[in-house]
Amino acid sequence: MTETVITQNEFIKSYIHSPYPLETYEDYLDPKFPSYVTVLLLIIGLFGNSLSALVFNKKPLKKNSTFIYLRVLCYVDILVLFFGLGDIILITYFKFVIRNQSIIMCRMHTFLTYWSTHLSSFIIASVSVDRAIATNFIGFAKFYCTQKTAHKIIISLGFLSALINMHTLFFLGYHENYFLYFNSTVFVTNKTACYCASLYGTNYDKFMNPYFQWLDLIFYAILPFIIMFLCTFFILRVIFMSNKRMESKLSRNSFAFLRANEATQTNTEGENAQPKTSLSTRFKKSFIRQNTKSNRFNKTLHLTYTLVSINALFICLVGPLAVVLITIKGKEKVTENKLLFNILYILAYSNHSFNFIFYGLSSPPYRIAIKNLIHSKGRTSNPSWNTSQCYRSKSIRTNKSDK
Repeated sequence: MTETVITQNEFIKSYIHSPYPLETYEDYLDPKFPSYVTVLLLIIGLFGNSLSALVFNKKPLKKNSTFIYLRVLCYVDILVLFFGLGDIILITYFKFVIRNQSIIMCRMHTFLTYWSTHLSSFIIASVSVDRAIATNFIGFAKFYCTQKTAHKIIISLGFLSALINMHTLFFLGYHENYFLYFNSTVFVTNKTACYCASLYGTNYDKFMNPYFQWLDLIFYAILPFIIMFLCTFFILRVIFMSNKRMESKLSRNSFAFLRANEATQTNTEGENAQPKTSLSTRFKKSFIRQNTKSNRFNKTLHLTYTLVSINALFICLVGPLAVVLITIKGKEKVTENKLLFNILYILAYSNHSFNFIFYGLSSPPYRIAIKNLIHSKGRTSNPSWNTSQCYRSKSIRTNKSDK
């Protein structure tokens, strides 16, 4: 028998008892899609969420229940980007599919990806509920919109998301033996491959497709859409009505104040001067009270702007993916649909990267906190500025003591 020289191109893999081959990077990504977009999006998202988490942890903001939700949302979005975009970057640049390495890697990565994405959607919906209760049920808001309640709700949502996706830690993935053929002759028979999927024909496979796919879509997109829409409607309705009432009260009080002021000026001399002055004083005090209420209303309005912008961003970036998944569910890896799904998934991940831009555009407290953070960093990083300030304060004290 002559010894045959074996070359790499002469090997052909054939997988036994499995309807699907091992997944590779070609199954996920279209070569037409620019690969640098994922890297850029990951860098922007990590920077923006880290900055926002640092800002929301400052004392002026950390006591508000809304900003507590947003701070935790930043941490969760970092996990979403790390497990989602990080996986895409490994596939794109290193041709490395982390889920195919072992059963443990398959189950852990799948669980953490689903857990973080669901938790992110749950937190955004919880922010909407928090603001809706704060604007519509003021009495109940004293007990619900607090730091303790926000932390309890976040922990509960974390457990709920873990419970929904717990099955992937126990049942997802399996090993399969395969044979290497060489010139129609079995060459090796003791190789195994890891499949990060449900075993075809089992009860778990029937649960994953289509039931869990629909559950994933409901928890990630559909249910948050409904909650956001209803809460935003009730919030805007209350704000619109409150704005109209406040404008009418301010106009009436300002008109009454002007009349009382005119009456006081025309009757400065006489027996009725004191009552007129006291009447004018009462109107001045009521006018000041209305101004303070208007300032509180403006703070509520800024929080509402932030919430509405986040909800709009979520709907605009995640909505197209949800619609397409409902329309052509299960055809993500068809060659004609790869580029479309690559674009839609990147848009969905953009929702987790660009939140900090809308925080800055819609929230004055956020902008003020960033400015204070920059100034404080500048003071600590410039010791000469601190010493000059110290000497300046000392000179001021000595000048005052000389005088």
